Amino acid sequence: MEFEIDQARFLSALSLAQTVADKRATMPVLANVLLRASSDGHVVCSATDMMISLTETIPADVRSPGSLTVGVKHLHGVIKTLPGGELRFRGLDNHWAQINAGKSEFKLMGMPETDFPALPDPERGAKGSKPVAFTTITGHVLSDLIQKTEFSVSTDEARVNLNGVLLESDGTTATMVSTDGHRLTKYARPLEGLVLDKGIIIPRKGMLELRRVLDRHPGEVQLGIGDQCLFLKAGELMLSVKLNNVAFPPYKQVIPAAHKREVRVGRDELLGALRRAEVMAPEKTATVRVRLSDGTLELTADNPDLGVAHHEIAVELQGEGLEAGFNARYLMAALEVIDGEEVRLQFQNELDPCVIKPGDDADFLAVVMPMRI
Repeated sequence: MEFEIDQARFLSALSLAQTVADKRATMPVLANVLLRASSDGHVVCSATDMMISLTETIPADVRSPGSLTVGVKHLHGVIKTLPGGELRFRGLDNHWAQINAGKSEFKLMGMPETDFPALPDPERGAKGSKPVAFTTITGHVLSDLIQKTEFSVSTDEARVNLNGVLLESDGTTATMVSTDGHRLTKYARPLEGLVLDKGIIIPRKGMLELRRVLDRHPGEVQLGIGDQCLFLKAGELMLSVKLNNVAFPPYKQVIPAAHKREVRVGRDELLGALRRAEVMAPEKTATVRVRLSDGTLELTADNPDLGVAHHEIAVELQGEGLEAGFNARYLMAALEVIDGEEVRLQFQNELDPCVIKPGDDADFLAVVMPMRI
């Protein structure tokens, strides 16, 4: 195998491939990228961790077709150090690879293509199922849905039903929901064409990889949902994500149906006050006391090992006063993804959740469970 390829284009493909490859692989080949050079003038880069798979086709001057797998971390590191322009990649005996650029030369140990696992194929589908049908959607809408919900996905891999985001879509509106058991986020946006008979759960790492691809391709992309995998086509790139085959919690039961108190406050002002309070809050719980009275919201963080922080903000309050405790980091994370200048905080009673919504009625809400103080 031998080909010449543009350094910047090759590096871009390897940058995505190395985020997919399994760095803690029990199978050594999963830490590799598979390179296939074809006589039609293309090199196909593939990487997988058996849950997420990425394939990208890039143009090259192929002198000799062939295939080889190489450790993607070190290959990326090598290509990153080389100057822009053309570089030469050549397969040697015993699955070694040689890279030349100018007067620089590298040799990397590789593995045979036969060790690399087969990747999901939307044309074949799962056993006994039809090929996956693709729908054209706007990439930045899906990226926005992910960005505004990914922060409240559980990082506990043992809780598989919470370790991903729920995606629902009726052909006109797409909704994403995430929760870690202490907070919940729900966001909806108009999205034409995508129809799901039932919601699907996209695992946390899959969300991150989808967003990386969509950040590169914010325009039209193609999305396909199979029995086991989600497929995303963007230009010459295809990403597949194995879906979590579990039941998502009944999230609608968590969202309060009514509230007795509502506060309107400037987003930046509240976020700044929470950041100052969080500095003094207990490190593990980040607990802050929220006290509402006529025209004022008070934030107090009391840490026996450090001291006390107290802040007051002018607000518009509808309803009676309230005093409750919340995790400051959870409140901040929700506020950071809201775009508007004003937010609404809705409360029922002291031991009920706080619901955070934008002031402009955008279809976003975050639910934060209270803490005892």
